[in-house]
Amino acid sequence: MLQLRHPRDLAPLLLVLGVFAIQLWAFFSIDNPWQLAGLVALLMVVQVSCGAVCHNHHHTALFTRAWANRLIETVMYLQTGTSPLSWTIHHNIGHHHDYLDQARDPARWQEADGSVMHRLKYDFYNAARIYPEIWKIGRHHPALFARFKRWFLIGNLVLAGFVFLNPLNALIVFVLPMLFMLVVLLDNTFQQHSGLSTADHYVASRNVEHPLYNLTSWNLGYHTAHHMYPGIHWSELPAVHARIRRRIPDVLVTRQLIPDLNHDIPQQAAVGD
Repeated sequence: MLQLRHPRDLAPLLLVLGVFAIQLWAFFSIDNPWQLAGLVALLMVVQVSCGAVCHNHHHTALFTRAWANRLIETVMYLQTGTSPLSWTIHHNIGHHHDYLDQARDPARWQEADGSVMHRLKYDFYNAARIYPEIWKIGRHHPALFARFKRWFLIGNLVLAGFVFLNPLNALIVFVLPMLFMLVVLLDNTFQQHSGLSTADHYVASRNVEHPLYNLTSWNLGYHTAHHMYPGIHWSELPAVHARIRRRIPDVLVTRQLIPDLNHDIPQQAAVGD
């Protein structure tokens, strides 16, 4: 029986399936490329939230069945550019394990001289490195890497099918948004970590407490809590954030919808108990 692991995952699942339904309808129904591009641009406002769903799913899977998780990841691949199991390798194993070590972080924000990488360079450089980094990290996890490669092939065969049916519509509905989303996903990481101390979890992430930000990002604003407890369900992050909030420097917590990327923050140690 197909079953969600957590009842609160019904809402993000419906979002992903709803966006996919619109993508399919647009692909098969709209012939005018300008009208199609306009609709896709509007859809991207919502589709960005699917990137957060994809992120959370790779930490705590939506379904109890592995095959169902791979299928929904294939759908999300067509929305975010991150193929099945790719974020497990790049983000979970790579970034989460090494984000306090900028020499090893696959999404590092630090230049060789220790300065903060320019935001645009970070976005495009690290987006271009996602799959090469997956190949690099994956070799150390052969069983997982083999499954990733199998589903990478399946996901791209699905994408190739759309390209075969209608190359222009496939480019507008799937290919270009997938590439754009890879850049957006990396830009979010830049906002969350760039220029901060890597001394410990409490000083290495920016946190956003704005309700709309956390509604649309499925609680990724509580980013310190997420890095400290990456395996807990996204719905539990507000409670964890409240519990550890006093140990996070105030400068790393904002109630604004768009966080201030201040790179002149002192390299502080964690606040004591």
